[in-house]
Amino acid sequence: MKTTTDSRLVLAPFKGLTNKVYRNAFANHFGGFEEYYAPFVSGVGTGRINPSKLKDVLPRAENVAPVVPQFISTDAREIILLAETLHEHGYGHINWNLGCPFARIAEKYRGCGILPYPEMLDRLLGEIFANGIPLKLSIKTRLGYKQPEEIRQVLPVLNNYPIHHIIMHARTGKQVYRGEVNAAAFAECLSMSKHPLIYNGDVYTLSRYHAFRAMFPETVTWMLGRGALMNPFLAMEIKGITFAEDQKRKTIAAFHQELYTNAELPIPQEKKHLGWMKAVWYYMAGLFAGGEEVFSRIKKAPNQDAYRNAVSYALQRPFAADAELESYFRHSIKHTGS
Repeated sequence: MKTTTDSRLVLAPFKGLTNKVYRNAFANHFGGFEEYYAPFVSGVGTGRINPSKLKDVLPRAENVAPVVPQFISTDAREIILLAETLHEHGYGHINWNLGCPFARIAEKYRGCGILPYPEMLDRLLGEIFANGIPLKLSIKTRLGYKQPEEIRQVLPVLNNYPIHHIIMHARTGKQVYRGEVNAAAFAECLSMSKHPLIYNGDVYTLSRYHAFRAMFPETVTWMLGRGALMNPFLAMEIKGITFAEDQKRKTIAAFHQELYTNAELPIPQEKKHLGWMKAVWYYMAGLFAGGEEVFSRIKKAPNQDAYRNAVSYALQRPFAADAELESYFRHSIKHTGS
């Protein structure tokens, strides 16, 4: 199917949400992404790998579409062992999360918490590459932890190492997902980085994608996050492929059914199962007119029957216009992500 854009699109990782069940269902019914980044793993071990930590990405053959495993760590031994293990299982690329903004992680110098300490990052990268890493290493990061100027000391460090690419969320960690993205700072990063830079942040409608692409025409790859969870057709729309309304409803219903059925395996208890499905709808409710009411009905459902009735109501709603999508994104979707 011919597309109208040469952009590469990758799906952002969301801890607790975009697991193997979600990624496979998304690829089966929507597509549009060249790669899907898995939520980060941590504490996998330094002497031997804890197998339970890698069940979301292994066996690799269970992935419907290309997946990039992600980790969060400040231990070079752990990073090297994880890379070797994933390489043995057929992966050729892993991603290091240097962007997670949540305080419980950042305060331990992990995620974006390492960004104010470029000398620490330099030491870790030096040890990783000196000991050898058998696959491509990319980095997902932010403009800084507290100040966007922090990235000015980080990029020169990254420039000294064979990083595959850098995914840049154009906010600081302290912002989490609040306020506007800093387009000017991202533009400065483009001029400073020797590595390919992937843009990430607030691409939640087709019009916003075109606006960002006009600002950064040299950017080839774009990471979509909350916008794609809210409107799972967004990647295909960016590529010039649209769907009739009845086809969209059938696709969403089939996607939901696959999630609902397969989620019962890793999440057997009714309460946990419903909780995960409600987390999916926290975003996807925004695709429909009156998204706040749609999600409220689903959120309040106390059992499976009430939940199915609320979903049936959602699937009969008109689709939201761009202005409603933007309103839902800005006022209802507060945070989460990677």
